[in-house]
Amino acid sequence: MQTVAPHPPRSALLAAWGNAWLAGDASLPELVERVCAMDADQTVSGLWVDDLPLEQAAGRLRADGITRLRLVLPAPGDVVGLPGPGPFTAAAVIACEGVLALRPDGTGTGLVPEVTVHGSELDGTVTTVRWRAYDVTVPGPDPGPYLHDAEHDLRRGLVECVEVLRELDVARWRPEVAGELESLRKQARRGIDDDELPGSYSPRARQVLVQARQLAAVLQLATTDTGGAVDTYETEARERALRQLGTLVRRARVAAYNAYGQPS
Repeated sequence: MQTVAPHPPRSALLAAWGNAWLAGDASLPELVERVCAMDADQTVSGLWVDDLPLEQAAGRLRADGITRLRLVLPAPGDVVGLPGPGPFTAAAVIACEGVLALRPDGTGTGLVPEVTVHGSELDGTVTTVRWRAYDVTVPGPDPGPYLHDAEHDLRRGLVECVEVLRELDVARWRPEVAGELESLRKQARRGIDDDELPGSYSPRARQVLVQARQLAAVLQLATTDTGGAVDTYETEARERALRQLGTLVRRARVAAYNAYGQPS
């Protein structure tokens, strides 16, 4: 079963800080610093020249008429936001992430990160990223999901899925899950700020992202063991509930990161 990492996808950071940079709300060095925070180096291949540093590639894209970046986080059976069959779609489905860099007419470039780990656990590791660029055409408006969809689905889906986990005694065999769920409820009440997004994002987008990130941490804990599910029926019910939660997390992240410039 696919898990949802609690840290932000690189494509999400590129979409968020790239949009802020295109609008003049962030500098190009700040974009590069934020997107490359986890890696030793990031380059882009498939544009005019291969292996362009990310900073130069961003400048080339803007000079080529790109005005908007859009995050996609596809998964098997859920390819919302992808432009249809083609090399970009195939690569994004494999990577489970990608960015659409679009002109106003819907043409543009799709970017998919390829991560390489260097070194060993004994000596330490570093990562480098090569973004593969593909020509894309995306007809029509952004299909969403939007913030109001994510807010509604998080409220409804969290209640339904957590009830299944409780019935399967997940909190007993993984006490950390119960603690993380309580933390999620407290954070939702407090409305904690979020530092993954540029300052120009709305509090509403930040709130959705905070809840999605905390729920992703719960998923990481809940998927590390078979838990209290003792037969095939219980195991399938538990995995189905976790898949549903994973879908909520992905769609909430898409809604939050793509909310730049939308009314709060």
